[in-house]
Amino acid sequence: MTQVAVEIHRQVRSSILTAVEGLSAEQLHAMPDGYDNNIAWNLGHIMVVQQRILYGSCGLPLSVSEEMIPLYLPNTSPADWQTTPDAEALVAMLMPQQEQLEEDYAAGRFSENEFSEFRTRSGLTLGDLDSVLTFNIYHESQHYGFILALINLVG
Repeated sequence: MTQVAVEIHRQVRSSILTAVEGLSAEQLHAMPDGYDNNIAWNLGHIMVVQQRILYGSCGLPLSVSEEMIPLYLPNTSPADWQTTPDAEALVAMLMPQQEQLEEDYAAGRFSENEFSEFRTRSGLTLGDLDSVLTFNIYHESQHYGFILALINLVG
């Protein structure tokens, strides 16, 4: 199952990249009335969450900076940012992070470490590579939908 999950994860990431490629920094940072985040926040959020639940839960180092994490945690908003992150840099990080995941999976880095079981905000208990990858696909797919909705409003 896991190799298939890694391939599905790539497809979701590729779809997100295709959707946001070519958007301007202004479009990536636009926050339409009634929304508490923007496309840039969604991009940063999926990358931070992927790192925290996949790498962090098994003790591997994260590829996102310590400064990036608090900007994109659940229940945060660009309205609270003191400085505006580089949205184009977020777009540029999408596939390299995916490629690192694939390399780490192929090298067995996840199977070498025991996952710490944790409970998601939606009530699911995750504690192994299959469950974490499956959940992350679900999570990134949700945000892909949010991104598409935002593109319709700012594009």
